[in-house]
Formats: sequence, structure tokens, C-alpha cells
Amino acid sequence: MNNNNTKALQFGVLQGIKVVHATASLSGPLAAELLAEYGADVIWIENSKQPDFMRYAIPGLFEHEHRNQKTISMNIPTDEGKEVFLRLLKNADIFIEASKGKQFDKWGLTDEVMWQANPKLVIVHISGFGQSGVEKYISRPSYDTIAQAYSGYMMMNGFPDRPPIPAAPYPADCITGLFGTISALAALQRAQRTGVGESVDVSQFESMMRVQTASFGTFLDRDQVQPPREGNSHPVAAGYGLYTCSDGETVFLQTAGASIVKRAVKLLGLEYGSDDFPPGAPAIFKELPSGQLFEERMIEFCKSRTSIEVDDQLNELNIPCSIVYDYKRCMADPHYAAREVFTEWPNADGDMRKGINVVPKFIKNPGKIWRGSPKIGTDNDEILRSAGYSDEEISKLWDLDVLSGERATVEK
Repeated sequence: MNNNNTKALQFGVLQGIKVVHATASLSGPLAAELLAEYGADVIWIENSKQPDFMRYAIPGLFEHEHRNQKTISMNIPTDEGKEVFLRLLKNADIFIEASKGKQFDKWGLTDEVMWQANPKLVIVHISGFGQSGVEKYISRPSYDTIAQAYSGYMMMNGFPDRPPIPAAPYPADCITGLFGTISALAALQRAQRTGVGESVDVSQFESMMRVQTASFGTFLDRDQVQPPREGNSHPVAAGYGLYTCSDGETVFLQTAGASIVKRAVKLLGLEYGSDDFPPGAPAIFKELPSGQLFEERMIEFCKSRTSIEVDDQLNELNIPCSIVYDYKRCMADPHYAAREVFTEWPNADGDMRKGINVVPKFIKNPGKIWRGSPKIGTDNDEILRSAGYSDEEISKLWDLDVLSGERATVEK
């Protein structure tokens, strides 16, 4: 693993693309991190007055979502900070920020001001409630669970006879981050063809609404009756849910699709092609006596076998099934190992950090991890020199408290 910045960045499908981001927590960092893993040159502007709390709250998450990045710890809203910020944008292709709606507008750093510095810049705003709409919502703070609650996503999670529960871990942050990455690359393609920049408004709650097309479509199709929470089984289909095996482990299986239903019915010793299990049926319905019988047989089938036996037998018949893995089982699984899902890299202290590898896999221009997550202000001076600042100017920024971190290369 090479820590020389120039050589390290000569990889991936995005080599030559420059990204600046001013984000914290998870949605924004994930969006930028994916670009860094695919070869982009990424500079992270960390708030010098309020460093990313994920450094201390969830160090493992922080180590994953800021690797491969250079960092400058800077107070953007100051006059000097704004000047540095705009100079950093001049040679950037993408800028990503994550904050409450219109935060950068309030600092006088509107899209138009950024485009004056770089007309081709792609600007991605990530927020809880968006940059437009009802004013009192725009300025609301948001986290993953707030977005789940406001978007209706949380209402769909849990059991029908109990209050809704938040889904974990962090689906709203991750889905929003993915939308941020997708939209940044889509806008970049356009900007490179036309020479005209773009501004993207990514909100957490809209991102979570977008992935609920199945349940929301059901809501609309059924005269706006709220679909029930599914718990760990399907509300309509039999043979679709969580089953306990003889060793106490659980498997999740999904009997859906005509060919799968046919194989499952025969497996359980029932008569396929009968009135109860007609040919071509895409599912078996729980409310029917035949569905209740099928469900009873499937429960007994799983109870009389270990989880490995159930998993092997059903998958041999191409009936979708998986043992419910914990993380230890994931790490011990040979398919995970064969696909190199887990890897190691040195952190900022030189210690080896184990975690999840770059995904998805690019065959001709693979991504890689060339650097661990940096300490606060690690690259302040290098980044500023690359932006054209002299050592004297850099020293002044330190003296004005625009920068923070360990002042190693510029002496007072």
C-alpha cells in the first residue's frame, strides 16, 4: 500500500477527478469516500472548530469513511477561510457539502459564488430536508433516524402488533450517501460535455421515500390504506420469512416465483398441480387453508434440520434461502474470503486496521485503499501549497486561527 500521494492516486476509474468535500457524520463522507476508493483525488475540509464527532463516537466507521483522503482542518466562514475555500474549488470537479439546508448560502457561499470561482463545478448539497420547500423544514437538523421517521420508512419496520422501530445500521445515511455519489457522477458527465456546472439537492427524507416504491405503491393501489409492518415474515405469502432450525439458528427463505413455488411444494410432499397448489402460481397465500398447510410443513421442515442442512437442501433446489449470519460467520465464510470482502490497511498511527474492502469491483481499473483516515489537519500545508499559497501566507493562516491541527511544517 503506497502512501506517496502522487503515485497512490494513479488507479481506478476516477483517476484525474478532483473532489472537495465539507461533510461530517455519514451521508456526505460516504458519498465522497466512494469517489476516493474509485481513484478520485479527494480533499476533506474538516471544521476546525467542531471536528467530526465520528472520530470519537464510532472510530471504526470513521476509519472506513475517510480513508484515501487528504484533509485540511479549516474555519470556512471566516473571510480568510472563504478565500481558501474558493481557491480550493478552482481546480475541483466536484464539491460535496452536508449541513442543514442553505447553510452555505448563509455564509455567502452560494452556488453562484462557487461557479464564479469554477464555472464547471458540480455542487452536491446533502441535507435532511433539502434546499427548498417550507422554510421551517429546510433549517431543521436531521440524522438517520429522523429521516426514517419523517419519510415513513420507520413506520414500515417492526412487527404489526408493536410500535415501529428504526432500521439499522444507518440506512438513511447510507442510501442518501449513495444518491449523492450517483448524482455527482451523473452531473459530472454533463459538466464535462458542456463546460457548465450543476447543483444537486439531495435530501435524506426524499432519498428514503425513493426506495419505498414497493410499499408506497401498495398504499396508493389500496385506496391509501397503510400497508402493515411485516415483522420477520411476509404479510401475504407463505414460505416467506424467518424460520428456526433444530440447532436454534435461523434461516430466511423466500418462496416466490412459479418455478420456486413448484419445487417447494414438491419438497414438502404436497401435490403440485392440484386445486390447492395450481400450476404456475407465483406465490402461496397465507390466508388460504393450503397456505396454512404449506406454512406448517415448512416450519416442521426447518425444525427437524440444522440450519446448515436447511440452507444446503433448499439452495440445492434453487429455493432462495440463507442462514442469518452474524459478523463472525461472515468473516469465516469461504465466499467472503474468495471475493476478498475484508482487507487491511495502515491507519494514521501505522497500526493495521481491518475492515470492508472497496466495492463494487472494477475489473480493468480496480479501486484500492492507499491511505488510512487522516488525523485533524494532517495535510493543511500540502493542500495550501498545491493551491498556490506561499509558506508565509500559510503561516499567517495558522496565526489567524483559520487552520487547526498539528502545526508541524510551518513554524510560528
